Amino acid sequence: MIHQKIKFILTLAGFIAGFAAPLVALAAMSSTNYFIFADSVGVNGGILSQSASYSIEDTTGESPVGFTTSTSYEVRGGYQAMERGSLTLTISNNAINLGQLSYTIVSIKETTVSVTSDVVDGYALTIGGVSGTMPTAVADGSVSPGVQEYGFSITGPHAAFSDDRAVVAGQLVASSTSAIANDSVILNFKASRASGDSDSTFSHVVTLTASANF
Repeated sequence: MIHQKIKFILTLAGFIAGFAAPLVALAAMSSTNYFIFADSVGVNGGILSQSASYSIEDTTGESPVGFTTSTSYEVRGGYQAMERGSLTLTISNNAINLGQLSYTIVSIKETTVSVTSDVVDGYALTIGGVSGTMPTAVADGSVSPGVQEYGFSITGPHAAFSDDRAVVAGQLVASSTSAIANDSVILNFKASRASGDSDSTFSHVVTLTASANF
């Protein structure tokens, strides 16, 4: 009996690439290297208070402040209200074991990634990096039984593709062009082996990176 095991440990890296997308404003200032997308007139503030878990920066003397929204537009009044750039990413299972591979069926395990971003231009989820050992990467769009192949497919409303692709750094997984809450992306990892493969154990680390579109 040939024993092949593939264990995936998915680690997650998420970051915000900068401030929110520039807004059209009369007071906007720019140079070759910088762009100040909004400013305000106040009498005090700018004091940053921090603890182990939270931080808060105050501003005073601004008027008017608050939010005004409609179906198509949102007005954010006040310096603090102008800042946008929240991005969260969760993964349902970060340790996937495909177990003993078979040459008669394809081993498939899934994990769900959920992304929330309030950035007006949405987000992009990519494979930021890979390391470790893995079987031969799928190249024909489908992981098939009886052949040593490894890859993944994606399901979800914003999936970048639906066929089987190689797990490589830089691969776009999913993206949205607008702000979104709890966008679920299901990653289906797949592997198979040929009947004459020798005993092997594979261990692969995949880093998923979420970034805001600016």
